[in-house]
Amino acid sequence: MFRHWKAWFIAVILISGISMAIIYYFTVKPEGLAKLLEIPPYIILLAVVAHVLNLLFWSLRIKILALSVGENVPLYRCFKIVMVNLFIAALTPSGMGGEPARIYMLSEGKMSGGDATAVTIGERIIDFIFIGATIPLFLLLLGMSMDIASIQIYLILAAVILGLGGLFFLYMILRADKFRKKMAKLDRIIAIFVKDEDKRKETVEKLEEEFMSFVRSTKTLFAMRRGYLALAFITTMAMWFVDFTIIPLILIGLGEDPNWLFMFTAQLIIIVVTVIPISPGGSGLAEFTALLLFTQRVPPDIAGITVLLWRVLTFYTNLVLGLVYTLSYIAKK
Repeated sequence: MFRHWKAWFIAVILISGISMAIIYYFTVKPEGLAKLLEIPPYIILLAVVAHVLNLLFWSLRIKILALSVGENVPLYRCFKIVMVNLFIAALTPSGMGGEPARIYMLSEGKMSGGDATAVTIGERIIDFIFIGATIPLFLLLLGMSMDIASIQIYLILAAVILGLGGLFFLYMILRADKFRKKMAKLDRIIAIFVKDEDKRKETVEKLEEEFMSFVRSTKTLFAMRRGYLALAFITTMAMWFVDFTIIPLILIGLGEDPNWLFMFTAQLIIIVVTVIPISPGGSGLAEFTALLLFTQRVPPDIAGITVLLWRVLTFYTNLVLGLVYTLSYIAKK
């Protein structure tokens, strides 16, 4: 899982760094740079606190969903899983690449691989329900005044990817027995790597066992443990809300009067767009999409500075802290 991370780390730094350099060169003026240096320290502190709260709420959500499948995972361990996840996600195509790391780390304790998969996929489903319901509502509240024509193709592509993923997930859950029978065909693929017939049979049986565990846990979470599910939704809303306040805070620090609803909507759209597996962690795509949207409400130089500072406070902070936690994890394991 953690092989070749150095090469991907260099790649993501280069792609994001070049993107930020281009934005700086074409948008930031001397007077804009002066404004950046005049941002009150308390604004930066509030933005950092907001991002830390985002990470804590995310950790709490993992703990809540783990409890829903009968496992009590310590909050600090959930936080460590979040940080490693963020680092891995930053190195893999699209903004969603840390799920295997979360599953792997959750299943190291008493939790089965199937339960860990149910928790992780459950998180993504909750995110997509929240984002899918919020974007149309916010666009209506804005009076459809946001221009998304230039990124329409990316939104459509992201919607197709998420739609196909959702259909595949429903097929697995609703047709679990049929899907399980098809898993027997994995024996042919496993045979390429494992020549011993008994070991292959044991591997396929283990996969089938974990798959059924995943199906049971998912049904339990979404059909029976609705109290935990409600708590997870509340935590999700808090998690995204505090993180979305960072950009309005930066704009306030730059002397602008931010349109909070517009900036919240823009960040929701950025999340959807970065699902597309074009670059590691959505680097480049996130920066330019943000610039395109922000310039609809603030001057280009202010938008450019906002994008640069936002990425430093979120993406690069995640990358550095995630690297520390990941290296610590690798050293111990």
